[in-house]
Amino acid sequence: MKQPAILFCFFVVFSLIICSCNSVLQKDYEFYYYPEKNTYYDVVNKEYIYSLDGGQTWDSLFVASENEPATLGTKRILHSKQHSIWLDNAEHIQQYNGRAVNVLASDTTASNQALVAERKIKKAVNTSSQKKEPEKKPGFFKRLFGKKK
Repeated sequence: MKQPAILFCFFVVFSLIICSCNSVLQKDYEFYYYPEKNTYYDVVNKEYIYSLDGGQTWDSLFVASENEPATLGTKRILHSKQHSIWLDNAEHIQQYNGRAVNVLASDTTASNQALVAERKIKKAVNTSSQKKEPEKKPGFFKRLFGKKK
């Protein structure tokens, strides 16, 4: 009679230990988050995870280089229990003052026209502000012995 009771107690204790260790055994993923460009970097897989349409769809880019790009801005280190960290992107944008980049906006013609107009203005300002070369004066002897007007 004691053996089934001891076996049952052993089973209950073993089950409790396994259930409590589940959170310890669950894998923790490390990412870098760049809020200025709303981009993630998967440290283990060495790939950037980014969205060009404001976070609706995501793509990844494998980079073998160890150098950190300076154009992405400051990085934040994030840890996640799930590999698909972009599912929490709205929370990360709010928490770290991120910017959702939307290159593929539906009204791209208007935004491109503004960009072209801005470039033309800058170009016109640059060309008008250039200094003209001073006229060359004739040499000393040509001024002395040259033809008189």
